[in-house]
Amino acid sequence: MKNPLIIRPFCDADAKTLYKMENEIWNSNNTPVAFNYPDATAYLSDHSSQNTIVAVVDNIPVASIDYHPATSKPASRYTWTFGIGVATAYQGAGIGGQLIEHFKHVAKKNGIHKLHLRVLGTNPGAIRFYQHHGFEIEGILKDEFFLEGVFVADYQMAYFCV
Repeated sequence: MKNPLIIRPFCDADAKTLYKMENEIWNSNNTPVAFNYPDATAYLSDHSSQNTIVAVVDNIPVASIDYHPATSKPASRYTWTFGIGVATAYQGAGIGGQLIEHFKHVAKKNGIHKLHLRVLGTNPGAIRFYQHHGFEIEGILKDEFFLEGVFVADYQMAYFCV
């Protein structure tokens, strides 16, 4: 990585790159439903600057976090659930860690009490990544999904912004 990493809100032009990244990185090892956006327009229907943060290297988005309240109920207003993705070529370069740390600051600034996510048991690297960044396992739903002929656990993880 020659140039510095920039973390900023998503803009519509990012969709041209990020929809391809999403299609590339998601599979049955890390999500129960793999993404397959046909084009940038489809990606834009799911993402906006209101709920997506991107990491940019050399003016190219290489990672993103999209987030939203855990439910639509007012009682969930202090809990955000999220997903993070890093382009394959940039995985292991520390970008995901910088992005998640930035996201934690955004959450705290917005008065969020808890960040929540789900990780498949077939993705132990992700579980370790989140634990390294202060997330804890709150629960394990054993055999929650049946993927490619195997039952897979669903780990519920959380970070408290206090």
